[in-house]
Amino acid sequence: MIITKEDLKTDLYPEVVAEITRSDDAEVESHIKTAVDFAKGFLFKYDLKALFGTDTTEPTVKDESLKKCIKIIASYFLVRKANPNVSLNLFREDYMLMIGTKEEPGWLYEIRNGEINPDWPHRQDDPETPDVDESQQNQDVFWTSTKQRVNRF
Repeated sequence: MIITKEDLKTDLYPEVVAEITRSDDAEVESHIKTAVDFAKGFLFKYDLKALFGTDTTEPTVKDESLKKCIKIIASYFLVRKANPNVSLNLFREDYMLMIGTKEEPGWLYEIRNGEINPDWPHRQDDPETPDVDESQQNQDVFWTSTKQRVNRF
C-alpha cells in the first residue's frame, strides 16, 4: 500500500483521526483505499502496480508528490466525515490543488491531460492480448473519427 494510517500523521493529528473514526482502523483503511482508487482513475496510462503496489507488494516507484496527493485526498475524505477542530477550508484548498475541476484543473487533472509528465513508467503491453497493445493505449496524443457515411439514392 502506498500509504498507511501512520503516514496520515503529517496531515492530521492521530487523535483527530481517532476521534473522527472512533478509533476504527478499518474505517481509516477504507478512506485510504478510496483515495488510492480515486487517484488511479486519473492515472490510467501509467503502470499502476509500479506506482501503488498491490495488497502483497510494495510500489516500485517511490514518488513523494504522489504519496502527498493520496494523503491529502484521504485526509479530505476523513475530515468531510466530521470536523473536530480542523479547518475544512484548508483541506478543501489542498484537495483542489491536488484534484481540481475541469475548469480549474489540479495536479492529477494536469497529469492525466499530459500537461505535467512525471517520470513514471507507462503501462506495459500484455502478451495475452495480441490484438491490443496496452502500452500504446491512452498515451499523450490520441485521435478518432466517425465512420464515413455512404449516401444512396
